[in-house]
Amino acid sequence: MSEHVELLVAAGLYDPDDPAAVERLELFVFLLDEIGASIPELVRADEQGGLLSFAAFRTLRIGRDGLTFAETAARAEIDPDVALTLWRGAGFADPRPFERRFGPQDVETFRLFGLMATFFEPEQVLQLMRTMGEAVRRVAEAEVALLRSNIEAPLSERRQYVEVARTYRAVADAILPRISDAIDSMHRHHLQAIGRRYSEVAAPTSALNVVQLAVGFADLAGYTGLWQELEPVHLALMLDRFEATTGDVIAAAGANVVKRIGDAVMFVTNAPGIACSLALDLLEACAAVKLPKLRVGLAFGDVMVRQGDFYGPTVNLAARLVASAEAGTALTDGGLQQRLARVRGGYAFAAAGKQNLAGFVDPVETYQLLRP
Repeated sequence: MSEHVELLVAAGLYDPDDPAAVERLELFVFLLDEIGASIPELVRADEQGGLLSFAAFRTLRIGRDGLTFAETAARAEIDPDVALTLWRGAGFADPRPFERRFGPQDVETFRLFGLMATFFEPEQVLQLMRTMGEAVRRVAEAEVALLRSNIEAPLSERRQYVEVARTYRAVADAILPRISDAIDSMHRHHLQAIGRRYSEVAAPTSALNVVQLAVGFADLAGYTGLWQELEPVHLALMLDRFEATTGDVIAAAGANVVKRIGDAVMFVTNAPGIACSLALDLLEACAAVKLPKLRVGLAFGDVMVRQGDFYGPTVNLAARLVASAEAGTALTDGGLQQRLARVRGGYAFAAAGKQNLAGFVDPVETYQLLRP
């Protein structure tokens, strides 16, 4: 260990007088002896603030790097400029020319998008790359946040730095690779479920993929004020409860979560009656778990589905309705009320008057959804 100390001190990594000197030395010995790190690697990791996660990323890179970006593009038989455009589309910064952090999987990824170019226009391929990059980034963001808050934070507070590194390495070795398999499985199931959403209503195809859907937005009333009233830990617990509750209720109804934006969730379904019942179910479920009052906006009509998101006046109307709804209520428009007025379901309509909504020239006739 003494030879390590001399090298670490010389490299500026270790100060024997540091209050955490014992714990840091234990971490360095682990990284040098068990992981096989070099002093220059540790210096670079320390400069980037990545000592604790060094072992995990080393594990993730094994057999998956060794090529430069140019070599990767060449092996994939794809133009380097096209490869760079796709790489940026996926949300990554330009790689450094001599950086060897690419491998066989990256080659196959570029080959895949090269193959897709034989079926679709280049811009369409790039759009899909953007969508995939954004989706996977969200998964990675959630994974890193989970590790930082549940592993690194409590162990680092007790200066158990080597245990942080060991645990990160174990997760990288045993869990993270299997997440890729789980994503593949869920991808297949989602393809089938979304296919049924179109086929069940015999939705006609179009170049812009315009279909009729019920679009809903639900958000927590007074959420902005809660940031000033609640401690971060309590706010996080509230958001966890909100996401779990709304996710379960939406899935149970056979609808789909489109996206979440802070305290809001957007959902769609091809059945307007189900959407009305779902809106009321969401209000009741959130109240049952002691969340702040929810408000819901709901509309039905033509929607353009593009790159995993939904566009058009119907979406805008639902967004404006949720902003106008009183806390604890669900609001819809006259078009949906007329469509379902004679249908006996788990909902009823109460006139809420005409409202001037941003982006709409004429006042919109609104209705509050109620239980019969």
